[in-house]
This record gives sequence, structure tokens and C-alpha cells, in this order.
Amino acid sequence: PVAASALNTLAGKTSVAVTGSNITTLTGLISDVNTAYANTSGITGLGNEAVTISDTTNSGNGVAISGLNDLDDNTTGTVDAGTITVAAGTLANLLTAYGSNGITGLGNETITVSDTGSLDASDLNSLDSKTSGSVTTSTSLATLTGSVSALNTAYGSGGLTIQGDEAITITGSAVTVAAADLNLLNSYTSGSIDADNVAKLTGSVADLNTAFGAKAASGSNGIDFGGSSGAADQAVEITDATVLAVDLITLNGNTSGTIDASTLSEIEGTAANANSIYDTKSGGDGFTGIGNEAITLTDTIVAAAALIDLYTNGTR
Repeated sequence: PVAASALNTLAGKTSVAVTGSNITTLTGLISDVNTAYANTSGITGLGNEAVTISDTTNSGNGVAISGLNDLDDNTTGTVDAGTITVAAGTLANLLTAYGSNGITGLGNETITVSDTGSLDASDLNSLDSKTSGSVTTSTSLATLTGSVSALNTAYGSGGLTIQGDEAITITGSAVTVAAADLNLLNSYTSGSIDADNVAKLTGSVADLNTAFGAKAASGSNGIDFGGSSGAADQAVEITDATVLAVDLITLNGNTSGTIDASTLSEIEGTAANANSIYDTKSGGDGFTGIGNEAITLTDTIVAAAALIDLYTNGTR
């Protein structure tokens, strides 16, 4: 093996190019090895050597992965990066290094991701899977994007440390999301969540009302469902069998979208509230899939007209 620093020193002592074609292995710091490769007029014959680097932590700041990728590009030989214990760089550069067939020895490093703009959660999860060390995002990270599943995976990972004040953009087209998952995501960040791409929410009435209760205007903390001041127009699919009428009324007030309540087998509440629900049966907004539920009235006194109205609505 030849130390890159010694090769650079030698090249600096002569005006004649140093021929390195017989070198099979270069060793040293990434910066020294890259300097040797960059000096094409002073050092010739390089480009297919194996390289063993000696970088470890860069004084705790993390070895710059961009330099490692440059080194990988400089030789067709294998680059042994097994001495690195702390690495830093953009998510794109980090994924390039970990995905390279030309770099070996990575897999247990502590990593700092330097991006401050926007990151894709699935890419962050991919990086997390490539090292047993911890991965920490920048405290200045502005936005995380991705599916609710990928975002919750990132925030819930024991290997990832994310600040928790990032804005969130849910990606996709006409996305269906479980309300419980959206609520979990909202609990992970104090930043705003752009849910405009969500077309349908599913889940229990309690989870749905919790999600809609967190609605906020764009840029404000909470969930922006895309309407004016964050108002919701998402369709809803209820998964409950038994619900309180008052909770259904709250849900209907939370979204202008259609609410599929076909799973319901019983509604409990006052006759007035029950009738209010059936009065909103519609194909465009309000409730669909209702009309054959059992009704448990909580009134002690009920007007006969209210009972007739319930019966007319097709309940039993």
C-alpha cells in the first residue's frame, strides 16, 4: 500500500509527473487520496486502485460523505470505509454512499443529515435501514413529505432522531388515510400538516372527530385539510357499529364531504339528534348507508311526531 500523503509530497518535489500505475492500494485520509487523484498532471496512472481510508469522525463533526462519493468516482477499485464512525452529509449523498457497490465497511455509523429544506420520509427510512447507528436530522429541517405510513415510520423509529417541529406534506393523489394514523402523525410534530391530498378518512367516530378537531389554517400548527382556514371536505368512512348521535352530528359538522355510515347497527341519543342525522341523508354530503339501524333513545319524554319522523326515515 502507498500512503496518499506521501505520494502527494513526492509529486510536489518534482516537475516530472510521478507514475502510479503500479500502485494497487492507496491509503490515507479521504482528502489526501482525492488530492492525489485530482493531480492528473503531477501523478499519472491512477484510477483502478483499491483504497483504504483512515477517516473516523472528523473531530466529531462527521466525515463528509460527499468526499467519499468523490473518491468512489475516482477509482474503479473498492473503497474500504470501515474506519468511519461518524458521518455527515445530505440525504442524497448518504444514500449514494450506502448504495454504492464500490464502497465497503459502512453500516454502523452515527449519521447527521444536513439538509434543512425538505426531505422525503421514505428516503429517510431507507437510510435508517442501512446503519445500526443513530441518524439525526438537522434541527433546522423545514419539511418532511411522504405517505402517512412512511412519515409515522420515520417518527416512530428508534434509530431516527427528528426535531419534531417540521411542517408535513402528505403526498399522493386521492389518498385514503386512517384517522388514527393521521392523529398519530399529528402527535409527532408541532408543525403544520398539509392534508390537502387526502380524499378520504376512515376510522371510528372518535378518531375522526379528533383528526378534524385539529384542523388549522395553512401554515398554522395542526392539520390543514385544504379548505378555507383549513376546513375539511374529505369523504369519511365510519368503522363503528354503535355510536352516539351527538358524535355523528359533530362529525357531520366537521366535513362537507359524504359520510359513509353503513357499518352502523345502532345509534344512541335523543330523538331530536337522531332525526337530525337522518335529515342529512344525501348522496353529495351528509350521511349515506343509514336507514336500518336500531335506535336507542335517551329521552324520558318524546313527542309522537318525533317518533313518527324516525319511523318514516326507515329505522326500526
